[in-house]
Amino acid sequence: CGVAEEIFEDAGEQKVDLMEEDFTASLRIYGAGGMRERVFEVLDLMSELIYTLSSDSLEAVRETFTKHLSLRASLVDIDAEVGGCAACSRSLRSIDLEDSELVEMLEQIDGIARVGEKQAQAFDAFKGWLSRNGPHDVVVDGANVGFFNARPDQGDSLSYAQVHRVVQWFQQRNQKPLLVMHCRHFSDSAKMSGADREKVEMWKRQKILYSTPAKMNDDWFWLFAGVWATKQAKKGTHVYMVSNDQMRDHHFQMLSTRNFLKWRERHWVNFFFADKSHSSEPSFAMPSKHSIRTQRATPDRKDLWHFPSSDKVGQWLCCSQEGPPQ
Repeated sequence: CGVAEEIFEDAGEQKVDLMEEDFTASLRIYGAGGMRERVFEVLDLMSELIYTLSSDSLEAVRETFTKHLSLRASLVDIDAEVGGCAACSRSLRSIDLEDSELVEMLEQIDGIARVGEKQAQAFDAFKGWLSRNGPHDVVVDGANVGFFNARPDQGDSLSYAQVHRVVQWFQQRNQKPLLVMHCRHFSDSAKMSGADREKVEMWKRQKILYSTPAKMNDDWFWLFAGVWATKQAKKGTHVYMVSNDQMRDHHFQMLSTRNFLKWRERHWVNFFFADKSHSSEPSFAMPSKHSIRTQRATPDRKDLWHFPSSDKVGQWLCCSQEGPPQ
């Protein structure tokens, strides 16, 4: 177990993020060695980084619980919207960032965006604008929406009409959107029709558009706005971040993986347009009511767990049943 000990010491200090295979191998090692507390420590760390498990990993977890811990484990279908588990009569949880974690994430984004004096001034101006005009219920990555179904490399331009339909969809549901887009999309050389410019002027009048400055990455602006809105949100208000960008670019790796994954799972909204026609309405994949991620069944019990499958939607391994294996 010596190597496993060293690996998890580094992982616990966030020097390294382990892979799914590392966790399942460690579970087998600690389980076979009768190191019960170590197994639970591995599960807690795994739950922060690996949200869904392959069939092989689920089998490793099941074997650890039943063979080595003498606890029950069984596969069960759970609807994440309903959340109830028939095997243990417990419900899945909705797991979001704590205030301290949101503050940490905001500080990270702020530090990355402020790469020079001018950039720092521009980002401070943005934060001031947010304080005066926010918080918002929905943050929209405008360029990501506008270029959906487009091929810029083949001369396609951003669709302001698509962006407008997304904005309207949320406004019609009494939600307050914030549209974040780079200033190049509003320059004199931008490919905009008269109707497009009218839409932009409407967004400005409604104070729902923030045009990010040149020589700065607009990603940091909409991400900061989404996390900030989450922290400001009143109890019962859900903040959504609309983008199909999965943020796998290298610069996003500077963020805390654990905090970002947790926030994304609860607030990220993917969108879709069937085609490029002006009659094509957006559809959205909203976050489920309960978190689809490895989780303790109850926060204060380290031996009761639910693990979702990455291979079969709706299938979970329930390790939350009291008593020995049957």
